[in-house]
Amino acid sequence: MRLLVTFLCLAGAATAATGVSGRVFDPQNKLVAGATVELKPAAPSLAPAETRTDEQGRYEFLAAPGAYDVVIQAPGFFPGTQSVTIPATGTALLDLRFEKLAEQNSSVVITAQSLEPAVDLRNAEVFDRTLFSRDDQAFEQLNAGIDAGQHEGGGKSLEIRRFGFNLDHGGVNGGLKVLVDDVQQNQGTQGHGQGYLGSLKALSPELIQSVTIVNGPFSAEYGDFSGLGVVHIRQRESLPDQFTLRLQGGNFNNGRGFFAYSPDAPNTDAYIAYEGSYTDGPFQNPGRYRRDNVNANYTAALGQDEKLGFRVLAGRNDFYSSGQLPLDLVSAGLLDRFGYIDPTDGGRVRLGTLSAYFSKSLSSGDTFRADGFLSRSLFDLYSNFTYYLESTDLWGRPLMRPKWFLQLWRGQGGRVGISQGLRFWRQLREIPERYCGGQWRRPVQKGPVLAEWYESRSRMIAKQDWA
Repeated sequence: MRLLVTFLCLAGAATAATGVSGRVFDPQNKLVAGATVELKPAAPSLAPAETRTDEQGRYEFLAAPGAYDVVIQAPGFFPGTQSVTIPATGTALLDLRFEKLAEQNSSVVITAQSLEPAVDLRNAEVFDRTLFSRDDQAFEQLNAGIDAGQHEGGGKSLEIRRFGFNLDHGGVNGGLKVLVDDVQQNQGTQGHGQGYLGSLKALSPELIQSVTIVNGPFSAEYGDFSGLGVVHIRQRESLPDQFTLRLQGGNFNNGRGFFAYSPDAPNTDAYIAYEGSYTDGPFQNPGRYRRDNVNANYTAALGQDEKLGFRVLAGRNDFYSSGQLPLDLVSAGLLDRFGYIDPTDGGRVRLGTLSAYFSKSLSSGDTFRADGFLSRSLFDLYSNFTYYLESTDLWGRPLMRPKWFLQLWRGQGGRVGISQGLRFWRQLREIPERYCGGQWRRPVQKGPVLAEWYESRSRMIAKQDWA
């Protein structure tokens, strides 16, 4: 009995020891972990098997003796197959290798749609809580990346900058379009500056109801001057109080007053308002900048869903300016930075707009609106561009170069230029004392026509020179 048990155990151990084992490599002879290994028998009587390689890339099957196909698969590789015969005793050793990488196919889908501009809203509260001392503050209070400033005494159009772009008076470098109650304020044919926004000087901040800011890009809906956005200002149709009075005062003879009357009448929204302001500024030649604006609205309800309205906007301003100042004279202390040369520089503006509108609320929830307007703007600007003809610099040389000159130019090496020529001019008299404000004096003289041969050299600098 003891001998029979021993024989059966030895026979079972011999059967379990047969099989196949090995390692799986990639094309660069690196072990592949997690690869799928299938053992497929050639004879139907033998059972198939499947396993995965361990972290060292090893696999092992215990199987009956016979002929088999070993198939390996792994992501990123082409499958591989190799035949093996498992002997009657022992384990067959079979290392497998992926011969090449599988083809990688990927697709990229690109979709595009029109960019919808961001829209910001501001209500009347922004303006009700602000003490306005300058007529450019209406834009500053929007806090929408708009930098508004003034020059030449303040009576001209605002100087507009947005997102780092200098828009000059509103229409350069794409422009900023401004609408007041659907009436465009940018003047497309104003000789002083494309997109000129001088009409905004007649706008009173107390009358602003809401502001819609469209932050670009250019849209055909708004047309010209909308490259860097649109500012749509809507004024009130009536005021919360029947009478409104606001008075302000400050340094440099700065004063401002606002008065409005808004009647309480059935089926009617109306007001009439006046704004007046004055300032001399810090300049030695007082700015004498005065504004007078009249604004009125009348809106009648024709029915439950229909309204008809009329608006009148009229304004005037007069101003003086310190003009352009020679920097060398300011640096030398001969002219104050708040000084002047010609005290007559300045200008005046007269403008007015008459508009009418009709609106009807539709059953679909939409609103039909029709607008019409007549506008008139008169602008006189006094600038002295001739006094440089009558002055010299600190070294006695004329500030204005001659009208008649002959100039030759030739280059050397493409980077150095030599300019040679013969120029003629007549030395004209100095700035008259009345333009100097008594700040400095120079002799008044005239000279003959002078001729001078000159030569100057210039060097062109390429971009890489700045690196």
